[in-house]
Amino acid sequence: MRNNPDDLANQLISSIVEWLENEVENTELTEKILCESDDDDFIHFGRHECAESLLNQIKEWQGE
Repeated sequence: MRNNPDDLANQLISSIVEWLENEVENTELTEKILCESDDDDFIHFGRHECAESLLNQIKEWQGE
């Protein structure tokens, strides 16, 4: 089953989900640091929101 497209798609989705979960964790830590330091770099908030939303959407699609 090395060249099975379904297997490849599942591997790709698993990799994406893993990356998104790491992104959510990393940006949560960054948000705490930014809130404590009053830094104006809000790109981390957007990254967190985007990663979390996409992760939730993928999980919803997989549940269908």
